[in-house]
Order: sequence, then structure tokens, then C-alpha cells
Amino acid sequence: MNATALTLPVVTIQDSFPQVIQDVEDGLVPLDKFWVSCYKASEPSVHAKINAELDERDRNLVVLKPSEGEVEVVKDSNGTYRVSCKPLGVPPTKVVTPVQEYKDEERSNPTKPHRITAFDVSPDSSRFATGYLDGSVFLYPTKAFKHLRQTLIPTTIDVTKSKTPSRPHLSGVSSLKFFPSSRVLLSSGLDFSLTILPAELPEASSASSSRIQPVRTMRAHTRTVTDTAIIAQGRNIVSSSLDSAIKLWDVSSGEVITSIYAQSPISSMSLGDRLIAPPDGEESIPPPATDSREIPETGTKVVFCGLQSGKFEMLDLGFKKSVYTSAAGSTGALNTIAYSQPMNLLATGSSKDLVTVYDTRSLDTPLTSFKRLDTSIEGLAFIRRAGDQESVVELAVATSDGLPYIASVVPEGPMVDAELVGVDCDSVRNVTVREDSGRFDVWSASDDGIVRRYAF
Repeated sequence: MNATALTLPVVTIQDSFPQVIQDVEDGLVPLDKFWVSCYKASEPSVHAKINAELDERDRNLVVLKPSEGEVEVVKDSNGTYRVSCKPLGVPPTKVVTPVQEYKDEERSNPTKPHRITAFDVSPDSSRFATGYLDGSVFLYPTKAFKHLRQTLIPTTIDVTKSKTPSRPHLSGVSSLKFFPSSRVLLSSGLDFSLTILPAELPEASSASSSRIQPVRTMRAHTRTVTDTAIIAQGRNIVSSSLDSAIKLWDVSSGEVITSIYAQSPISSMSLGDRLIAPPDGEESIPPPATDSREIPETGTKVVFCGLQSGKFEMLDLGFKKSVYTSAAGSTGALNTIAYSQPMNLLATGSSKDLVTVYDTRSLDTPLTSFKRLDTSIEGLAFIRRAGDQESVVELAVATSDGLPYIASVVPEGPMVDAELVGVDCDSVRNVTVREDSGRFDVWSASDDGIVRRYAF
């Protein structure tokens, strides 16, 4: 699989380039520079310095000219900056800055930042939650923003005094998931447990920071719980673990309804509707549930598991068994996996920097696979938006090298559609996409303790 993977280029740009351009535009300085670098595995890297200066005739126009290196930076009609590099064959690639950066000064102090190990944004985008290595979880409110940006400089939002704290785990938090109501939060941890937390925000007038306690703690796994998922409104939930088990839970009692075992420890999981065409001639209609605690929607679901062995496995919650296992892989553990039944697509991300995309109607042969630099893929999220003639499918990719990006997959691809800039070499371990009325926000959380929101 590695031999056929395409190598995509990497564009990096000075984090403060929007401020450099703004200072020149405002007349604070007549001229300034920022750096741009382009990389591609097994090829010499290209570095450049770009001069930003006011146009001699139009003093409202900032002109960008390379002073060193074969790199071009241009501003398109939408106000987006694009970087291209002929020596490495890099086409004009968007460099996108966050619209917002959320900072808790007690957690994102540059001298001693708290690494964000788990993250989620509520379905209504009104709040987000962060989890940490010490087992703590914090809930924060979000702020609205205008999509028509006047500047590429992100708005910094200080949420130090707006957090609601909790300490539901004895050690690191491995996953966070909001229930559909946006008012309840599911957490899991390295201490083998899952918890249900209230996720109501305090009234603005009474901004209370009193610690919230779990309303339920669930224990049955014998090793780290790696991921979770919520079925329908949340009466049933699913968890995966390094003990190789997928467990189906009844939330009201906190008890396990059933366990299904994969071939090896499960690093990641993704829940979705059963495939329209079951693999290998499997039956399409599962038997009725025998446990009254199992809701009807559960029987329609499958779980794709990313395994430490490098394989992925599909477990059917209706049939209570494994129904598909991929061929042996040599790509390292599958750290992250994303399944979209409406798109008929599955994507896996490995510890060896390989992203592989499959058509779920033909899982034996990948649609495509690609990589960039020698890093670890930490998170994947599908993005689907309307194109001129057909839907465009993209993947938001979080990476341990601090260079998250958006890759175009269908109908053109794979190619880098946008570099998500703003992180200074800190691992980005979480990426989440929220869509609303044709627009979508990409949220990321990184080891510098900062949550960033990108708007498209």
C-alpha cells in the first residue's frame, strides 16, 4: 500500500504573515518580509522570503514580491492568499488562517502549555470541550463571528474565566463527544472508564466555575478506552478499547448490553449506518434485538474499527459480529478512522503518515492513498460541499507535525486544497467539522493548548 501512495507537497508560511501585511497596509512600516517554505518528500526543500510593500501608485494595495527563492504568493479575488512553487510542482494552494483562537491562559501558557488530548464541539456550535492528560475536562462557550472577514488576523478570545471544570478521570482523557442535544457530554479515559457529564453553560451573569460531577460512570473495559460514539439521541452509546472490544452500553443503567471483539486492539472507531450492500453476501436484515435496553436504531449501525495491527475491521451492531476485515497492512497502527455512509466513503489515517480512502461498496481496493512528511495522522473528518456540477468531498487532516490541512479527494484528488496555518510546530491531535447552511467550520485543538476555528 505504501508503494502506491501519492506524495503530496507541504506549504508552510510564517504564522504572523497576516500581521506583516496589515502593518504595511496601515502604513506602520513601508516594507516588511515574511518567509514561506515548501517541502516534498525525497526532494530538496524550497525556502523563500516575500517582500510586502505598498504599490507605488495605489497606496491601498500591498504588493507581494519574492526576494529569495522560487515561490509565489498571490491574493485572489476572494481575499484568500495562495502559495505556489514551480520547482516542487506545487499549484496555487490556499493558506487559511483561523477566524478565532480560544485561549485559556491557565492552560495555554506558552512556557508550560497543557496538551489537549481530546476535543469536541457541540452540534449547535454553542460550546466546546477539551480534555487533558491529568483527567480533567473543561467546557467553554463559543462566540459568533462574521464570515466576511476584514482581516486575516484571527480574533483571540480569552476564555480563562468562562470555563466549567470537571475531573471525571484518574488519568488522560482519550475522547469527548457531545450528545445531539449539545447539553450532555460523553468522555472516556486511559483509566478504562466512560462518564456522562452535564454540559450546560453557566448564565453569563453568574459565570460560575464550580466543578461539575459525572452523572454516571461506566466501567467494563480492561484497557484504555480509545473512542466513543452516540446512537440516535443517546440512550445507547458505543465504546472501543485496546482490550479489542467494542461495547454497546445502556446509558440509563450504565450497563453493557453486549460486547463484540475485533482481531486486535482497537485504536480508533467510527459509527454509521449499515452498508446498503453488505459484504460477502451477508444477510441484510439482522434478527430482532433480544435485550429491551437496545433501541431500534442500534440494529441499523456498523462500527469501523482502526486496529493497532494496521488493519481495519467492520463490526455489525445488529448481527453482533465482525463482518469484514481488511488485508494485512504495513502502515502502522490506524490512529484515526472516518466513515460516511451517505458518501459511501471510508478514510483511515496511520501512525506512518498514510491516509487511505475507500469506496465502502468495494472495500478490498483503495480509491486512493496519500502521505506528506514523516508524521502521524491524528484525526480525520469528511467535508462535503456543493460543487459546480457535483459534490466535492474533502478531508480535514490533523497531524502530529503541527501542519494540519484539507485534502481534496472527490472528484479531483488527492491534492492539498488548503493549509491550515497558525500552529507553531505543536502537534494537532483533534479536528472536527461543523456544517451550517452550506458553510462549514473546521475546528482544531493542539498541544499548545489553543483551540482554533477556521471558516469556509
